[in-house]
Amino acid sequence: MSSLTSVELNFLIFRYLQESGFTHAAFTLGYEAGINKCNIDGNMVPLGALVKFVQKGLQYMEMEANLSNGAADIDEDFSFFQPLDLISKDVNELQVMLRESKRKERDKEKDGERSKENEKEVEREHDGDRSRMKDKDRHEKQKEREREREKMERENEREREKIEREALEGERLNNAMHVDQIPPSNALLLKRRRLIPS
Repeated sequence: MSSLTSVELNFLIFRYLQESGFTHAAFTLGYEAGINKCNIDGNMVPLGALVKFVQKGLQYMEMEANLSNGAADIDEDFSFFQPLDLISKDVNELQVMLRESKRKERDKEKDGERSKENEKEVEREHDGDRSRMKDKDRHEKQKEREREREKMERENEREREKIEREALEGERLNNAMHVDQIPPSNALLLKRRRLIPS
């Protein structure tokens, strides 16, 4: 591979300045670099040559940084770098950056998996809490129904007792009214047995 000479680079920069509208800067560079004395045919150099040349160089640096010595990394994704990183850092520094970014990606994926597992566990706990709450509500409703049933049974028991007392009271009154009709010997016997009030 042949290297780029300073004369060729000066010509590429001269053309770039002309294409970009920096005519005074292009004139000054052309005069100081002696562009008019070089043997480069300007018609052979395409438009935007300096930009394309720099882009190709950056792509080459990027590819070199992405290549590693291990065969296991062949299937890995190709990583893109910022142009400033490609210009300011050498290949070894770029490879270190690449390894760091891939390590961070793996850590991020692991954290994502952990957070998904944590979310699932929290969901399971919430489900467990919900089922416990449902069981608790069901148990409380059952207790409430049992209290209501016991309350109804007590009310029914009181009602029966009240009816029985009223019936006994009615019988006593009925018996007391008939005491006058009972012969005195039988009335005394009934009083002793406490069937007739004294």
